[in-house]
Amino acid sequence: MTAADTLDAATIDRIDSFLRDRLREDELPGLSLAVTDGDELLYAQGYGSRDLAANDPATADTVYGIGSVSKSFAALAVAQLVDAGELEYDDAATDYLDIDIPDDVTLHHLLSHTSGYPSLAASEALIARQMEVGESNVPLGSMDDVYAHIEGARDEVAGEPGEHWQYCNSGYTLAGEVVEAVSGESFTDYVEGEILEPLAMERSTYAEETFTSFEDRMTPYFPGDEDEDADLEPAALPIREQSAAAGGLLAPVTDLASYLRLHLNGGVADTGERLLGEDTLSQCYGAYADTPSGPYGYGWRTREVCGHDLIGHGGSIAVSTAAVGFAPEQDLGVALLANASPGYGLTELSQAVFAALVGEDPNEVPFFARRQVLESLAGEYETYRGIKEAEVVVESGALRLRVGGPIDEGAWTPLVPADLESGEFYVPTVSGERQPVRFEGDGVGAADGGDVSLFIDRWHLHQQ
Repeated sequence: MTAADTLDAATIDRIDSFLRDRLREDELPGLSLAVTDGDELLYAQGYGSRDLAANDPATADTVYGIGSVSKSFAALAVAQLVDAGELEYDDAATDYLDIDIPDDVTLHHLLSHTSGYPSLAASEALIARQMEVGESNVPLGSMDDVYAHIEGARDEVAGEPGEHWQYCNSGYTLAGEVVEAVSGESFTDYVEGEILEPLAMERSTYAEETFTSFEDRMTPYFPGDEDEDADLEPAALPIREQSAAAGGLLAPVTDLASYLRLHLNGGVADTGERLLGEDTLSQCYGAYADTPSGPYGYGWRTREVCGHDLIGHGGSIAVSTAAVGFAPEQDLGVALLANASPGYGLTELSQAVFAALVGEDPNEVPFFARRQVLESLAGEYETYRGIKEAEVVVESGALRLRVGGPIDEGAWTPLVPADLESGEFYVPTVSGERQPVRFEGDGVGAADGGDVSLFIDRWHLHQQ
């Protein structure tokens, strides 16, 4: 489905071109996008294939795993119960759960990742187990096992509740358990009845059998072996039965657009039904903890993009990645879903789409601008007459350098940016000093190539 008459042609072309480039360059099989304002769906499109073997297209209605975007649904469920007077954010989790964790860990701490507990890796273990790519032999077959896993980690607590921010899926698992204890129904039944149904999210589910009943659903993809550069192969879909609140929802972007309209409209669904009070909902977007990517609330993080606040969250279940975001001042919401991982968070793509929507170049979003500079510097280099050689590679968002020659092939060392835009770096030496490295030429930061020279120590090397 497209709604080309609701966005101008130049913006649509900018978004479509950017996303198709990303599919090709980042080896994503399929991707789906929805853009909405508070009134209606503005644009929805699929790119690439939801299934490569059949070459079935990704569409706006393709159902994907949304991973940790699910956390905002859990936070909304808690917020509804707070709004109804059945809970308070300062309530201790142990007021509702028979679990041996500190009595001063509250719902606020669980939802804001400030409980003191680090990540306990239960979700990672379960995903790896279901995908058959790894086995940690940790008992996680039931909620009793999950409780025991959390209780056994008491010595892992890094500080008092509220003292540190540490992302912890298990905190959201416990928040979902509190919803069950208070509502008297399973967490997934509560969300389906109180959130998904009022928002007409008819293609959203936590259940594997419902997912497989949809013809238009993603085929999950994952590298065929441990090599990140290996070809993608179809993989099993991890179903998060023990951690549904943390990352178990499956949905299409069109349903997520309806969900974003709820947030843009202060808790009111498209039908006019109010799901909770606006003041209660706004607490979900609070700045309760500082993080490297912006302040964290309850299942939402606020990032500054092109001078505007974009409230959003990303998600990944390894074989499916997700990002949603909304900007109240611009009355815009963006949802993106993919059936593989591009090697970075899909939040970066959602920020680029938002940049295009507000009239900016998506390639100038810091993540992609930085990556373009790094990729322009990567390659093989030679000195005069090729006596000394060097290689620069991009790895995990950073550069590594090796300089060698006929006497010594050289060792790999990290290149630490000093002034990225100017092409200035340094390498740490064994004596603890900083050896300057600089790149010069019209190819530095250029998308279409050009001359690049590398200067390190006594050497002047030319990119080949």
